[in-house]
Amino acid sequence: MIGPFRLVGRLGEDSCSRMYVASSEEHPSVALRVIKASHSANPAFRTALGYRVENARHVLSPYVAGLLDFDLERTTPWIATEYHQGVPLRSLLETHGPLPAEALRPLALALAQGLADLHTGHRTHAALSPDTVLITRRGALLPDIGFEWAAAEIGPLSNQGFAAPEGHAAPAVDVYAWAAVLVWAVGGKSVAEGIDRLPLQLRGLAEACLREDPALRPTSDDLVRLLGGPASPDPWPSDLVGLLDQRAEQATRALAAASPRRKRGKGVLLASGSAALALILVAAGVLLWPFSEEEPVSSEEDTTPALITDAGCLDDPGFPPPEGPIDEFDATYLAFSPDGDLLAVNSYNHGLTLWDWRAGEEIARPLAEIDQGVFTFAPVGCQLEVTTYDQFPQSDLRHTVATTVDIPSGEIRDYLGPQSERVLTGLTEPRSVYSFAYSPSGERAIINLRRDLNMEGRHPSTGIIDLDTGEVVETWDQEETDAFLYARYLDEERLIAISGRTLEVRQASTGRREQTIRNSTSPRIDLLEGEEIVYAAQDRILRWDLEAGTEVDSFPVPDYADMEEHTDHSVSNLRVDTELGLLHFSYVVVPNPSGGGEAPPPGSDRRFPNHGYLWDLETGEEIGDEDIASRPMDFHPDGEAIASIGPEGDVRILDPETFEVIDTLS
Repeated sequence: MIGPFRLVGRLGEDSCSRMYVASSEEHPSVALRVIKASHSANPAFRTALGYRVENARHVLSPYVAGLLDFDLERTTPWIATEYHQGVPLRSLLETHGPLPAEALRPLALALAQGLADLHTGHRTHAALSPDTVLITRRGALLPDIGFEWAAAEIGPLSNQGFAAPEGHAAPAVDVYAWAAVLVWAVGGKSVAEGIDRLPLQLRGLAEACLREDPALRPTSDDLVRLLGGPASPDPWPSDLVGLLDQRAEQATRALAAASPRRKRGKGVLLASGSAALALILVAAGVLLWPFSEEEPVSSEEDTTPALITDAGCLDDPGFPPPEGPIDEFDATYLAFSPDGDLLAVNSYNHGLTLWDWRAGEEIARPLAEIDQGVFTFAPVGCQLEVTTYDQFPQSDLRHTVATTVDIPSGEIRDYLGPQSERVLTGLTEPRSVYSFAYSPSGERAIINLRRDLNMEGRHPSTGIIDLDTGEVVETWDQEETDAFLYARYLDEERLIAISGRTLEVRQASTGRREQTIRNSTSPRIDLLEGEEIVYAAQDRILRWDLEAGTEVDSFPVPDYADMEEHTDHSVSNLRVDTELGLLHFSYVVVPNPSGGGEAPPPGSDRRFPNHGYLWDLETGEEIGDEDIASRPMDFHPDGEAIASIGPEGDVRILDPETFEVIDTLS
């Protein structure tokens, strides 16, 4: 979630922001602009952006997408505008070549009228280019009023080659860019070499707009008048209409497939979550960047952070295939990738294993040893974070490290978090990593370390990592830092930190506490729609509404709270899937040597008693049996299957309706 909006697809990016299709209860579809971390911390940029947004509030034009909502006070500012299905002009031209001559006059008139509507209110666009022109079934329009111009003082904009020589924001600059865009639309690679390609009736007007002296250029009102306006532009020629209709039909089918589906239990209709995300991404791709199924997506469309490869999990993985078969799996944890194509499994005997689960084929073993606990996929691309062990020269002990495994590129990176300079130079023992979590956009991650006891708490324990650079860009003040065991982002601005017996909602950037829940008995939670979570609380799993501060439902686990002497109950899984209407909870009973019990021999959790529950989320009815639910399981993001670890560590693929075993990975 970003503000009230749930991300459902990526649109693109410019020099200062990434754009998404998003939705909320009030606005089913918006174009959501999320400011990049590299710009959001710059006061000059924030001031300029605020000025642009204030101007946008009063723009009413059929040729400019309207402003719907914004929040510029958050650490990550965002702006929501009207969403129009269409094709960016640059993508249309790069894929299908120059526009037909009959399309040039409608394009010219629509853009001129959009600029005139801005200039009438003493506003300018200042960032006009083929990237900022949207071609829709109804005509051309500007998807915003030029928010990117706010970044002009920080670095170059994305409209290089279309900017006037004088380079500042003024109506005459927009008029120059208007003509440069028309030249590009007919296939001109530069203004000088492309002007002769324009039809005669537009060439003279474009030449006037391209004069070096801005005082000699016509105004946008002049352009509208000379083009026969104000008036509705003529329809697009039939060949362009056919192309746009084809893309719209493909998107409509994908959106229909992603519409709400009926769930188990009481049959309540809920949004389809990650299933909708995957399908709408396809819809956005074919509609907004038209390319045939045989053509690769241009690298210019990559909107993921630099350290996460924007590719599918089975698109030529960067790791070599395994050298031999699995002899004894002894799986301890598993998770489906966000695209649903890959299943990652932690094997006690073989480390991290990656599977094309539909084919029943293991494709790689990137790491021979990882911690037996939870690992997490990034929300974009195909990268996961695991906990590994490292031996530092200045320490006799192995310390835990957060390690990311980028499957398409084959790149493995270790993150140490906000360690002191003495640690990095080998003078002091490092602190182990306790927790790592990706933000919902994948642009940032939080990392938390064991508290700094040697230096009297002088070094921060919690940092925010920019996944474009891999650097810690923010840290929490020590008074806000507790060594929590687990963290989970609620949205880009807030997360839940779990420490001891409390759940705390905190601001992600500063760690400031906003809400505390004190009866938690497990370092695991999962998220439902909106502001709801599930967590373990003594002898129950609670479904809790954070906004209302009230219990929504509870699911009894009486034996979980009833511990025998010299034992601990360690939660191995807590997952909810609103699409399937299922809730799973499992735990393992382990000896506690510190309480007088014997130290367990080496091995996985299958040596000990494992217990689990699987419930219908709506009715509270228990489903299946102990054999199905006693070890960790995961739900496919599209509801296609359930992956489950059996009592002996085998990995089973289950039918999500009947829970019958349809395949076993080995």
